[in-house]
Amino acid sequence: MRGGHAYFQHLNTHLDRTMIQIEVLRHISIYDLFGYAGEAVGLATVIMAAYERWLWRINPFETTPALKKIYTGKIVSSYDNIERPIELYIKQSLLPVQITMVSAESRSNSLSASVTGINGENSLIYHYLNTPQSKYRDRSEVHYGTAVLTIIDGTMLKGRYYTDRKTNGDIELIVKE
Repeated sequence: MRGGHAYFQHLNTHLDRTMIQIEVLRHISIYDLFGYAGEAVGLATVIMAAYERWLWRINPFETTPALKKIYTGKIVSSYDNIERPIELYIKQSLLPVQITMVSAESRSNSLSASVTGINGENSLIYHYLNTPQSKYRDRSEVHYGTAVLTIIDGTMLKGRYYTDRKTNGDIELIVKE
């Protein structure tokens, strides 16, 4: 019976530990267990949102160029080889980039845009929808296009664009003073 006594003694010790644990858990709320985790997640979310929106621009280790500016320049189309003045407006945080190009005849809005390294140079690549003014629709329909612009010293954008109308052209822009 000695073996049985040891078993009951072990079981009794185990039950005592379990009862102590249950008694301790009665005095601990769910907030005591998980409350700080929620606060930590909330704080991390605020910090990440602030970094993504503003703080990345002052991080010396961040390689994404800050392009949020107004640019002015010219565009030349293979359709008629006429040089047209344009303005390009860039809104940017760390991840999203929004681009609007305005000329005397039309307006383009980016559908997607990103800053990417190509052959060791930063480039702005964006896909857009161009909507000409009604009076120019006889020679310029609504169309989609893609622009690939090399970022030069953070003050100049230079590159080419291509459209679904089988036209292409050159774009040159500098930061507007």
